[in-house]
Amino acid sequence: MMHTETVIIVAFSIANAFRLLAYLPQIMLLLKQNDTSAVSTATWTLFLVSNAVTALYAARVTADATMCVVFFANTLCCAAIVALVHGKRWKSRRVGMCGSSSRTPT
Repeated sequence: MMHTETVIIVAFSIANAFRLLAYLPQIMLLLKQNDTSAVSTATWTLFLVSNAVTALYAARVTADATMCVVFFANTLCCAAIVALVHGKRWKSRRVGMCGSSSRTPT
């Protein structure tokens, strides 16, 4: 029979493995399309910071390497989403500015 701690560790591992997989549809969608209007960078940045702080907590306070790696991986996925959104929005603004400035008034 498993101890309570073992059950919790297994549940944590399974839940976070699925959570890492859950980032992929958002990342793939951002790679395929240019519209980022439905993505909140404030929310994803908060997720990024929260995961990063939890990874640091796991590394420095609890000395739990597994937890640290899991939350660091979550941090990287959130960072990828934030970077993709900012990159696409920057590119969109830049294209918009170039398109409007190259026209000559008639």
